[in-house]
Amino acid sequence: MDETRRSLIKGMLTGGTLLAFGIPRIAEAVPISQTLAGSTRNCRLLLGNTPIDEAFAKGAETAYTSYSSYHQGALPAFQLEDQLLTNPLHIVDLLTQTRNMRWVAVMDDANAAIFTELVRNFERRLLALGSHTSVSSDNAALPLRHRWTTASPAYSAGGLLASMLIQNRRSFSIVENFLAPSLGDSAGKEASLSEFSSYQLADQSATRLHCVGVLPQEASQLIGWRVSENWEPVSSRVDESSIGQHKTATGTAIEHPQFGNWIEATGYGVVATALGMGINQEPCSSRAFVHRLDQRYPDHHGLSEKHFVSFVIDV
Repeated sequence: MDETRRSLIKGMLTGGTLLAFGIPRIAEAVPISQTLAGSTRNCRLLLGNTPIDEAFAKGAETAYTSYSSYHQGALPAFQLEDQLLTNPLHIVDLLTQTRNMRWVAVMDDANAAIFTELVRNFERRLLALGSHTSVSSDNAALPLRHRWTTASPAYSAGGLLASMLIQNRRSFSIVENFLAPSLGDSAGKEASLSEFSSYQLADQSATRLHCVGVLPQEASQLIGWRVSENWEPVSSRVDESSIGQHKTATGTAIEHPQFGNWIEATGYGVVATALGMGINQEPCSSRAFVHRLDQRYPDHHGLSEKHFVSFVIDV
């Protein structure tokens, strides 16, 4: 693959323009109870032969052990190596032969572009597409950046991941776009992320913004949203001692494991959500979580300057 094509593919993915180019068509939202019954019984992990595979798989395995009622042993995983670039038909065969399975996949930009095209051509159900980046620049206001497009809030990992990352003392942003509202599946999942101050636009209530350490006007600018003065509070911030003690709508505290780095936490969040354990599935079309610290913290475990793409698909 020549450098020009590789740069185009990377720009398409990083810029979030996949849907505009028709790569791929994300599945229409359906009640998560319908899709989880069989798919999570056969959940699989597809690793794209990237430097983050081991860390992502560690978090994914923890989520699988915690939330899958059907698992026996480790989370089944398939290593891509270089098949997508050298023998994409092998992956076509894999997708064709694995009916009634939910795949969670991670890979780099070049493989992701080919993989999404295969998913589109063979009409598999793409439920979530995420772009995940860490930068090490001292001038970066938000070193960790996550962007998702999902079929509905039922497949959103944003609330779960935000509640975990805020405990790691890192500045981050998580931006999510939902193609359709949840269809009555969020009972018990609307957790109160009490460490965040929540806002909505006065003229567009379907847009939600959750902030820590930054005002909504500046937060919207940092994540590339249009700057507006019309942000209205949705709920008030509570005492700082409640950080990490988010609860469901029924008042039950949700506890999650601690991870050594952000990639492990991302793997946990994506797989936990694929298994139906997402939280804070508020009815909106777009939302963001922005957490900015007053002081900078160094990157840990050499995981800066990392970028990868994640998928959740049903076949």
